[in-house]
Amino acid sequence: MSPQQPKHPPATGREAGHGAPVIHGVPTAVAAFVGDARSLPGKPTYVRHPQEFIEAFSERGTDGEALSHVHDAVLGHFRNGGGGAWLLGTAGGGDRVAAYRAALAGLARLPEITLVVTPDLWRVEADAAGIAEAVAEHCGRLGTRIGLLHTRPGLDPADVRDRPFDIAEPDAQFVAVHYPWITVTEPDGTEHLAPPSGHVSGLCCRVDTERGVHAAPVGSLVGVVKHELELSAHERESVGALGVNCLQSLPGRGIRVTGARTLSIEPDWADLGVRRLVNHARSSLRQGTRWAAFETNSPLLRAMVSRSATTFLTGLRRDGALSGGAAAEAFEVVCDDTNNTPEDMAQGRLNLDIGLATVRSAEFVGFRIQHDIGNRIP
Repeated sequence: MSPQQPKHPPATGREAGHGAPVIHGVPTAVAAFVGDARSLPGKPTYVRHPQEFIEAFSERGTDGEALSHVHDAVLGHFRNGGGGAWLLGTAGGGDRVAAYRAALAGLARLPEITLVVTPDLWRVEADAAGIAEAVAEHCGRLGTRIGLLHTRPGLDPADVRDRPFDIAEPDAQFVAVHYPWITVTEPDGTEHLAPPSGHVSGLCCRVDTERGVHAAPVGSLVGVVKHELELSAHERESVGALGVNCLQSLPGRGIRVTGARTLSIEPDWADLGVRRLVNHARSSLRQGTRWAAFETNSPLLRAMVSRSATTFLTGLRRDGALSGGAAAEAFEVVCDDTNNTPEDMAQGRLNLDIGLATVRSAEFVGFRIQHDIGNRIP
């Protein structure tokens, strides 16, 4: 069992032969690194710790054009609290955007991944926007993972555009951009610039462990000497207002991530903690109710699914992930005749509608889980 896997597997049937199955939360911070380094594997490969990565995949060179930053990103991930990670190379050369799209398609078969990091995003500047769009589209289509992006090196705060990448809604909800680059050191003491996204993925893992997936992934970055550019308070505010998450140097506290936003301009989805919480809830509920696909869509089935979902969301509320003084104010579960019509049942669909009162949303944030039922109602 990998360190990122849940202690208990999601339920696949009725517990102890009776009652509603228990839904166990899926892992919240499993990172995948996609890059150009020649040493990276051609198919998704899991590494459990930094030494395993160094021994097998840590070559920093690519094809002579520019260095790959996968080495810095993966080690930064581990140093900042990240657990095991998936690695995948793009095979290099040719159409880089197409290569990244192909690699991302390979990651789609791994449902446990929740963070996608592309350290070599800016290795060829002309390809960056296309790769970023591919990452956003991939994460938005799956609805259960976040793409951690970064701005180009050497970017002046005045040049941070209102849309760092031309990513439209709803895919913009599933990516976060961090700025500026950071300085890290080699074992021999040599310093060089690196993108912050790998270190941020480790920070996400650390915050999830210490405070929960609903908490904003902000805090100090480990293994960072300094950041590329010191921003004034006005510059941080201006850049942050554009949905870009800034790094800041604080005396005695090192380099800190101070923002936790997605690129979305929709208020409900601009907060990275909210987006990741909903991703987690959706994925957990989807996997934890898969057993329903083998049942008949009946009032009993819908009642059991409702009880399972209610128990799971009660646990999230107890952990402080949801707001509201009472359960009815914290979440809503609907799986009955109101959202499962005769047409749904005839076509073999089971609908589960969820509303969450997140700690930073004024109203319920809603989503639907739909299963194809094998035993249809004629």
